[in-house]
Amino acid sequence: MTMKRKVHFVGSLPGPLMSSPRAAMEWILDHRGGQPLTALPCDIDPNWIIDYLRDLHTRTDVFDFDHTPDDYADYNHMPTGRIRSGVTLAPHHLTMRRVGTIDHIVTHYTALRRDRPELANVKLQLSQPNSLDMSLFALAGSATGDGLPIGQALSHLGALTTALRHVPVFTQAIFQEITTLTRRYGSLITWQVESPVALLSLVKATELHAALMLAAMVARQLAGVFTGLHRLGAASSLHLCYGDYRHTALLQPRSLGPAVALLNPLARQLRRNGIPLPTVHIPCAHGGEPASLDPRFYTPLRRLDPGWTLIAGVVSPASVVDSMISLRLFERAANRPAHAVATACGLGRCTLAGAEQAAGATAATAAFSDHWLPAPARDNHERSDTGPATANRA
Repeated sequence: MTMKRKVHFVGSLPGPLMSSPRAAMEWILDHRGGQPLTALPCDIDPNWIIDYLRDLHTRTDVFDFDHTPDDYADYNHMPTGRIRSGVTLAPHHLTMRRVGTIDHIVTHYTALRRDRPELANVKLQLSQPNSLDMSLFALAGSATGDGLPIGQALSHLGALTTALRHVPVFTQAIFQEITTLTRRYGSLITWQVESPVALLSLVKATELHAALMLAAMVARQLAGVFTGLHRLGAASSLHLCYGDYRHTALLQPRSLGPAVALLNPLARQLRRNGIPLPTVHIPCAHGGEPASLDPRFYTPLRRLDPGWTLIAGVVSPASVVDSMISLRLFERAANRPAHAVATACGLGRCTLAGAEQAAGATAATAAFSDHWLPAPARDNHERSDTGPATANRA
C-alpha cells in the first residue's frame, strides 16, 4: 500500500494572494491537489523578516541605523543597527508586534475551519524566525553578502560580536510573544522556526573544514529555542533554508552534508533535554537552482539520525518529473519515506503563475510512488560532502 505523503507549504505567498488571511489560506487549500496538509500556513511578511527589520528602524530610542536608498535591496545591502549609548537591550525592545495581527488571523482560521471539514485536524502554521537569525540580521546585517565572504564578516567583527551576545534577548522576546499566543490558542497553532543562518553557517564551515565545532554551537542555540517552546506547550517544526531573498541563495550547497552535520548534534541535544524531535524541512534546491539529480548530493542522509521526521524540499516547479526523481533519491538515501514534500522555500518571491506551478508540482510530487518511474542508475562511488554534485537536466 502506497503511503500518502503530505503537502507542506512553507508559508509565504505572492503579495496579491495575501489580500486577506482567509484568501491566502483558501488559496493553499484549493492548491493542495487532494493531498493532506502538514499544516495550514498564513504568513504575515512575504519577504520573511524584512518588515520586522524595517520596523526596528522606527524604534529610534533604542537603535540607530545607517540609511541608504538601497536598504534591503538584496543580501549585499543589509544595514546594521547599533544599540544607542546608554540603552540595555531588553525583550520589550525587540517584540515582533504581531499579537493583534495573529488574533485576526486566528479569527479567519477558526471560521474557515468551521466551513472546511478537511481542516478538522490541521493546525494553523505561523512563521517564527530563529532568534539567531533575527539578531544577526538586525545587529550585523552588513556582515552578510552573497557567498558570505569571510573578509566582509571580519570587517564587521564588532557588530557580529554584539549580535551574538544579544541572541538570548531576542530569544526571550520570542518566548514572551509566543507565551501570550499559546495561552489563547495553544492547541490551534504550530510554530515553524525558520533558520537560514543555522544551515548557511554549516555550509560555510564545511567549506572551511570547521563544521564539527560550529555545528555543536548552532545546535545548542536551536535546542534552547525548541526546548523553550516545548515547555511553553507550543507545537513547532524546523525550517532550514539557504536564503531566498530576491530568489537568490546566499550560498550554494554541494551536498546535504551540512544539514546532516547540524541535525545530528541537534537531535542529541534535544534528547538530553527530554524534548521530542520536531519535524524538519530539508531544502534540496537553492535560489533559482532546482534540486540536484545527482545521487551523491543526497548520500549524507544515510548518516542522518533516524529519529527525524522529514519534509523533503525537493520540488522544482519547472519539472514534476525531476521533482519526483529528486524525492526518490532523497528517500532512498534517508532510508525512510518523507513525511511530506515541499519546495525549498516559500512562494512569496514567485509570480502568481509561478506560485500556481509550484503548488501543482508539489501536489504531484507528494502523490508519487516508486513504481511510476524507472529506477535511477546506481552510483557506487562515494564522495566527500564538499565535492561537486551536479547533474545535467533535459
